[in-house]
Amino acid sequence: MSTLKVGIITVPLSPGKKYYQVCGDGYIASSHINWLKRSGITIIAIPYDTKRYKWYFNRINGIYLPSGGVFASNSEEYYKCCKKFIQLAIQANNDNDYFPIWGGCMGMQQMMIIADGRDDMNFLDKFDSFNNLMLPLEIEKEGMNSRLIKYIKENNPKKLEDFMKKDITLNNHMMGVSPSKFKKCKQLSLLYRIVSWNYDRNGKKFVSTIEANKYPFYGVQWHPERSKHADIFSQFFACELKKNKHNKKFPLDDKLEYKNVNCMTYSGGIYNKCNFYWHKKTSAHNKNLCNVLNLGKPENNSV
Repeated sequence: MSTLKVGIITVPLSPGKKYYQVCGDGYIASSHINWLKRSGITIIAIPYDTKRYKWYFNRINGIYLPSGGVFASNSEEYYKCCKKFIQLAIQANNDNDYFPIWGGCMGMQQMMIIADGRDDMNFLDKFDSFNNLMLPLEIEKEGMNSRLIKYIKENNPKKLEDFMKKDITLNNHMMGVSPSKFKKCKQLSLLYRIVSWNYDRNGKKFVSTIEANKYPFYGVQWHPERSKHADIFSQFFACELKKNKHNKKFPLDDKLEYKNVNCMTYSGGIYNKCNFYWHKKTSAHNKNLCNVLNLGKPENNSV
């Protein structure tokens, strides 16, 4: 097993759907898990409703905030969990305990809302960037000096050129933040800088990649986990995780029970496979019943 361990906070399953509790309490799209595993990273699923923040924090080398359904942005419990781990990471880095964070799509949105400091769930704006919008990265002049872009430039300059010139970054979001709004928010622009931006289908500009100024925190509004061409980004994150020295063992008994399912129907055609996690055993916990639910069929454009 890899010694690199990243904690991924599970995304709440929607209570309004029949999969809730029967197939788990939270989920993580398999694309995120497989992408990280290809770079030698072990996944530790953290239940979004945990109260053992410090316990998990001391047993992982970094945090990964994945993409997910928009309902998660309105889940106070999920938001509180993300915020708590970011606060712990800031404190750790201030104390010379190097602790990286990566946020993908909704994960990056959570990072920006938390950094804004007002806990404003209406902070994000609407964009027409859903349904697999393929774009090149429009990298800011300052972004070329970011740690993330420097790593790619030094390790694979041709790959960086491809990302800047070809339509190979996949976008699948309806919400985001414009560069102008980003720069107007004092707390947000104090913590993070814009690495790249893009236009949606209506010519509306949105921030597509961010990096913290002082901390090893990174966010992408697009989906590198959906392409093997973007494995260099998870390789960069693996290098960041190696700088963390947390080495407490994670007991097998504390691993969440899960089932890998075809979740096309649940996700409305966005995700192909997901890990559905039971946070605790209840009367609804029923793997056999989960097996017979109509979870849909895979499609080529799914995650």
